[in-house]
Amino acid sequence: MSTLSLIKIRFGSPTQIYELKVPQWPEPVYVRGGTSSDTTVLYELLVTNEYGILEDLDPPSTIIDGGANIGLTCIYFLHRYPGSRIISVEPFAETFQVCQKNVARYANRATALHGAIWSHAGRVSLDPQGQDWINQVRAPVEGETATTEAITMASLVKAAGGSVDLLKLDVEGSEKEIFGSGAQEWLPFVRNIVVELHGQDCKDRVFGALASYEYELSNHDMVYFFRNLHARSTSEVPLSR
Repeated sequence: MSTLSLIKIRFGSPTQIYELKVPQWPEPVYVRGGTSSDTTVLYELLVTNEYGILEDLDPPSTIIDGGANIGLTCIYFLHRYPGSRIISVEPFAETFQVCQKNVARYANRATALHGAIWSHAGRVSLDPQGQDWINQVRAPVEGETATTEAITMASLVKAAGGSVDLLKLDVEGSEKEIFGSGAQEWLPFVRNIVVELHGQDCKDRVFGALASYEYELSNHDMVYFFRNLHARSTSEVPLSR
């Protein structure tokens, strides 16, 4: 991943897909150029070591990658955990197309789904924010035609075989929906969670959903790692916030 290559891509077109060789990985990856945030995502993943917080995690067998963007985190996990199988979920169509292209060569271990993880099945609306990596989804307003499939965590756990060793979520505020009242349906089947929390409301919702669980907690900036989740006994459950 030479500086010259990155400069050429940054001056390229945000609608064009470029092939980029990354020294850490044996296969090239695909990114968009120009104003796209794709190369920034790659930089944060590999240079600032965004998921270094998972350093001593026992290798997970099943991973759900929520908010997959163009699939770079999926590839990172595939190489870091060679025995893992991953389901990646991305709601924005143009971004999902690049994600599909990136994970296609790993089809025996990785599945990419076009949709948004949400509290209930149905449809959600897209809410672009001007940069691909901070785009959001939301519930449709009255009279609006929602365009994107909403996928529940319960259905993803089932697709993963009934248990998930690592749930990664970078969903730009949708964690408030995902960890709502329905969270207790799927949380018992998830062992570790790494989630980027966007604001105090999301933080309160996630910690509230996990109030009946014991776990080891660490964080780096907005990224929180809940390790070794297991249910508390009834007498140990703290009062809700």
